Order: sequence, then structure tokens, then C-alpha cells
Amino acid sequence: MINTPKFIAVGLCFIAAHQCTTAKELKLDDLFPKDRLLEVNITIAEQDWDKIRYQRRTRENALPPSRQFEPPPPPYSYVEASVTIDGVTYPKVGLRKKGFLGSQDTTRPSLKVKLDYIEKEGNIDGLQNLTLNNNRQDASLMSQFMGYAIWDAAGAPGSRCAFAKVTVNGRNLGVYCHVETIREPLLRREFGSDKGTLFEGTVVDFYPEWEGSFERKTGDDKKGRAHLVKVIKAMQSGNGEPFFGGEVPGRAWVPDSGVHDAEWFQPSFDDSSWVAGTNGAGYEAGQGFEKLITPNFNFIGQMHNKATSLYLRFPFEIDDLDAIHANKNLLLRMKCDDAFVAYINGHEVARMNAPENAQWNSRATDSGDDGANSTFASFNINKHRDKLYKGRNLLAIHGMNISPESTDLLVVTELQTSEHDYEDAIWELIDEEAFYKFWALEGLLSFWDGYSGNRNNYFIYLNPGTGRLHFMPWGADCLFEKYSRLRVDRRSPRSVRLKGLVANKLYQIPSVRKKYAATMKKLMAKHWDEDKLLAETERIEAMVTPHISDYQWRGVRFEAVRDFIRNRRPDIEREINGEDMPLWPR
Repeated sequence: MINTPKFIAVGLCFIAAHQCTTAKELKLDDLFPKDRLLEVNITIAEQDWDKIRYQRRTRENALPPSRQFEPPPPPYSYVEASVTIDGVTYPKVGLRKKGFLGSQDTTRPSLKVKLDYIEKEGNIDGLQNLTLNNNRQDASLMSQFMGYAIWDAAGAPGSRCAFAKVTVNGRNLGVYCHVETIREPLLRREFGSDKGTLFEGTVVDFYPEWEGSFERKTGDDKKGRAHLVKVIKAMQSGNGEPFFGGEVPGRAWVPDSGVHDAEWFQPSFDDSSWVAGTNGAGYEAGQGFEKLITPNFNFIGQMHNKATSLYLRFPFEIDDLDAIHANKNLLLRMKCDDAFVAYINGHEVARMNAPENAQWNSRATDSGDDGANSTFASFNINKHRDKLYKGRNLLAIHGMNISPESTDLLVVTELQTSEHDYEDAIWELIDEEAFYKFWALEGLLSFWDGYSGNRNNYFIYLNPGTGRLHFMPWGADCLFEKYSRLRVDRRSPRSVRLKGLVANKLYQIPSVRKKYAATMKKLMAKHWDEDKLLAETERIEAMVTPHISDYQWRGVRFEAVRDFIRNRRPDIEREINGEDMPLWPR
């Protein structure tokens, strides 16, 4: 009897504590502390945990040919779980693995928590999905936490981020990043409205007839895709008037020596011994370019595993030279994989991914996505109008492959005039100031797996207030590294990335390069304080170190981000402080 009151008191305290725990309500702002780690404890049936962590994405199911028309189905499925966040329990949620290719892990996978998976009203201030990234690609563990913070400080729309210590059934998985899922609460905060259309871009871009490849997340699908089609058309420079193109006749040679390197592109050169064919040259050892290559100009036997260069010569006639000069733009349009140098009447007029001194055995300095390379890219050659003559002319193309082992090569060309000003057309559809800031931030932070770096890891939102698209970063675990881990020429500029079609297209315009440089200077002046950034890395290291799991420790290197911060300013300033930025690719 003596112990009864004590027992009752203990029981009452337990009940009271339980009621306090269940009565506590998390707010959205509570999920993004800056000075501590969230405590995220997951309870799940062991067989369900094994089921989801061993699910995987492959290149085949991630990048099928059908993705042109619709996003591929996800390889991950939800299972039921219980999640406790800072002491607040959500007993019935959905849990699944997440990640594209580089971040996949079976021991400590990235995770998605769906609060309304079973209880349809489940949410935190309207947010129904939580994103927990495993930092597998980020040796410093700081890329997302610091990157999103800089994005926010610069006034660019994007997610918030916090660190989280994640356990599953009591096992410590280590330090994760809890990144704010881009959905209605974020859209309301950043744009004042969530009524627009939101798309996610995963290894996709504005290719012709690829509007279905973007994954709609919220909003009016029909209206949003109609806007994407307009952007795609703007990327193609509108409906110009070709005066050379189609299946025009020409001659080609796979060079086996440099004997003609100084003269093969000159109008006076005798090409009568070369192979005769029509526009559309290269080879395809698999599937993709075969319909674009004409029979006589299929060089798979001469090039595959043997050679990297192809010389092409196309004579053409101009009857009305004044009509060409009267148009606003003179464009060379190319479908090209992987590189080219173009000459008109013996004078170089354009190039892409080509070495400085292209020779008979030269290779491309970079390669791109086949989807992009099979569509026309336009090169403004206005300054070379004087190279055209009334009467007979010659267009010569030096096509180059990235290696002899490459499975394909493509060169299709045309010349056209156009009154279409693609820069104005782009800014009618994409918010100009917002895109410059987004693009320059990707460059400053060296986001090599983002939109401008890899056509990947981004969202676009059709803002109902402006009727224009805004870009937002996603999957930002690939920042603060000088060089891309992808196959990118290390001689390319460090201050700007040009894989994304919008960035690449605009960069060809001198005034755009100047504005990009000016935007970068402003960002660096306000947001690149080396002492503060280095101090922040020390603070983060001290904060996360006690929570890193033994398994995670194997890949952690804190010093990597500090080396980047110390060296970033000179890498950028040598490119943005001159009269013009580097002209690669030209």
C-alpha cells in the first residue's frame, strides 16, 4: 500500500507525458532548424524495410525511349510505417525509397515520407510529403544545407533544408538532409499563389515534341504543356526560311591522313574522288539516328572503332543575295553528335565541342544527349554574311566524334534566314531576371548535375502572376565541386554551365554573356564571403559529426568544400572580368 500512490503518480505522469507528446503539433517552420538536427525515427516491419531498400532504378527503366512522351513509371513503391519527428509521432504514413541513379543505396537509402498515404488528412501546414536525402554523392555533407541557404539569401525561389538524424527500427542511418518538398506550401510562400502549373525536370529539356517528358506535379496540365510547347518553339528559332537544306547533294570523305587539312574546305578543292550522297551523314550502331542518315552517307564501316573525323562539302546556289541580307538573322542550323566546325566559302563561321585546331584525326571535346543532338540547334552567323556570294557557294562541315568506339555520329545541316528574335521570344515565356539569377547561382555554386550542368534536378513553375516560367533547384547534392563528375571538357569555363538548352542558346548572344557576368558579380559581392562561408563549414562539421553513422563515415571529407570555397573567386573572376566571357562552346 505504501507504494500505491507512487505507482499512481508514475502512471499519471506517463499518461500526461503521452498526452503532451500526442497533443504537440509541428509547424512547417519547425522542420528546418539551422542549429541542430531533426530527430527522425522510423518504425517499419523488417520485411517491408528490406522490400523498399532493395528496389532500384536502372538506366534502362530510368531513361527508356518512351520518356519522350511521358515520364517513366517510378520503380519504388510505398509501404506503411510510423514516423516520429522531434517527438511527434505520425503512426500511419507511407514510406518509399527515392533517388535517381547516383544517390541509390541499399543500406541507407534516400526516403520519401507520404503523410497522407493512409490518413488522407495527414499533413504539416499543408505539406504532405517529406524528402530525406542520404547525402551519398556529397562527401562534405554540406552541399544541400549550404547551397539552399545561399539560394534563399539571394532571393531566388527554392526549398529550405535542415539536417536530420535518421533511425530505422532503432538503427542509426546517420546524417540526412531534410529538403522541403516543392509543392503548394512552397509555391504560396515564394510566388504568392499555388494556382500555376508545376513540372519536375529529370534529365529532360525543351526538345521538339518532348513536352510530355516533364512530370506534372500540380496545376493545369493542358495549360502548362501548351506553355512548354511555346518554349520549345522559341528554342528552335521560330519558322525561318531555309535557302539550303533537306536532301541536298554533297560529297564526303573519312580522312586517313592530314594531307588535305589545309585545303579540303576551300571552294577550289577537287572532291571528285569523294563519296557522293545527300545531306544527313554519320552512322548508328544501335538505335536513334538511323532515320536521319541517308544511305550513301552512312559511314559505319569506315568509322566505327576506326576514325573520329568526317569531312563534308555541300555546294549551293544563291540567286537573290539581297533577300538574304534583308533578313534580321542568318542562321546555321545543325543536328550534330558530337562536334563540328563549319566553313562557308573557306571561312570558319561556327563550331561546337571542337578542339582549337581541328585536324583529320581530331576528336570532339564533349558530347551531349542524343535527344538534343537529333534536333536542330541554331547558330547565329550574322557577322559572316559577307562570306556569301551571289551564284555558287560552298558549305563545308568537319564532323567529329568523341571517340572511335562511340556507337553513333550525326551531321545534318541547313542555312536559313529568320526575322525571329529568339531572345525576346524566350523572355516572353521565361522570367528573365529570375532565370539569370538561377543560372548564375548554378554557376557560382558549380551545380554540375543541375539544369545548366546536366539538364537534371530542377522544377519549373508557370507563375500565374506573370505568365512566365520560373526555375527552381532540386537534388542539390552536387555543388561545391570545381569539375563535373560527368564527361565534360575540363578546359570549359568554370563560371558558367551550358548543357541546358535555354542556357546554351542564350549564351551565344554577346549581350547575354555580359548580363550573366554582371549577375555573377552581384551575387559574389553579396553572398560569397569566404571567411563567413568557411566559418559556417566549421560550425556544420561540429554539429553533424556526433551523428554520423559508422557506415557513412567511409565517404565523408569535410575539407573538400573548404578547398572549393577558397579557390572559387579566382576561378570565376578570371572569366567574368574581361571584355567578354569565354566563348566555349562557340
